[in-house]
Amino acid sequence: MARPSRQPLKRLLDLLLRRYAEGQAAALAPLVVGRRVLDVGAGEGYLGAALSRRVGVRVCSVDVGGFGRAGGLYVVSDGARLPFPAMAFDTTLIVLTLHHCEDPERVLAEAVRITRARLLVVESVWRDGRDLFWLRLLDGPVNRLRHDGAMAPATGFRRAEQWERLFDAHALGCLERRWLGSRWERLVHHPRLWALQV
Repeated sequence: MARPSRQPLKRLLDLLLRRYAEGQAAALAPLVVGRRVLDVGAGEGYLGAALSRRVGVRVCSVDVGGFGRAGGLYVVSDGARLPFPAMAFDTTLIVLTLHHCEDPERVLAEAVRITRARLLVVESVWRDGRDLFWLRLLDGPVNRLRHDGAMAPATGFRRAEQWERLFDAHALGCLERRWLGSRWERLVHHPRLWALQV
């Protein structure tokens, strides 16, 4: 018996990802500094495209695989070794990415190296066992559907204060921190934004 096609589900997920990227762009746009932006862990590149439309910045997207669907400059690279010179970008985005990294400390250090002014980090954080349960339950299946298993599994979920200790270790000044998403989104997913000064 043939397996049912996953294409309708993938199309629906793609539509939701585009919409989610628009909301992220609206939240991040006022915090972007300069015209040169790097999006580390860009996935399809929808966030970079939405930011470009919203504030006219030039975005380069980077991820570990050729996942780009939004057009624009897209580089395939391991985030632990970014192929850019020091301070090549005014603002760097690391959105829902660090929890997928084998060595998030190294990825953050590389982002700091190539960023001149502002680092914007958004991470799924957990506050109690229920939050962690939902993150572990949903993240893997959604990302397998997105990239047919090519994305590293999420194994590094942390509490907000654990991420903040990492930022402090890199001497990053926190300009702003806040929750993102609607009240309904935060029932199962708690994205936390940090605007960091490099």
